[in-house]
Amino acid sequence: MNPKIKITIQFIFSHLSAYLLVSIPYFQLVMKDYYEGDSAVFPLFLITANDGAAWSRAMTWLFPALIFQAVLMVSFLIVIWDWFRTQSFGKQMFVLVWMRTVLGGLAAISPAVGSLEGMVFLIPEVSFSIHLYVVFEIFLQSLVQAGIFLGLMNRFK
Repeated sequence: MNPKIKITIQFIFSHLSAYLLVSIPYFQLVMKDYYEGDSAVFPLFLITANDGAAWSRAMTWLFPALIFQAVLMVSFLIVIWDWFRTQSFGKQMFVLVWMRTVLGGLAAISPAVGSLEGMVFLIPEVSFSIHLYVVFEIFLQSLVQAGIFLGLMNRFK
């Protein structure tokens, strides 16, 4: 199999796995009150399960969007692959976690929850602590994804 295709498949798998392993429990344990209930903030600007039809459409597109997101991220990784594969496990973890947490989250050029621009431009109801919760979720996803991806990468050399 072409190494770039193999890397892409492993990256997509690790990306989807990390999303499922981190986001579902994190939602239940930490974020649920921000999406549902009387004090929910996210329904002010996001589609949530409160709007059944819109939520159904969003859930239809979630899986394809996550795959496309992974393809976009792995395309950068493939560009630096020759350098990346020669690095120590620690440096590889750092690059993967940095790529997703910092570039994909904190430094994203959009006013989103968990981004620096979001901290400046989102409505006041999205408190600094909510931003930190989202950044922490992204960080956890990054760690899990990097661990799965590097495990797959090193296992199937």
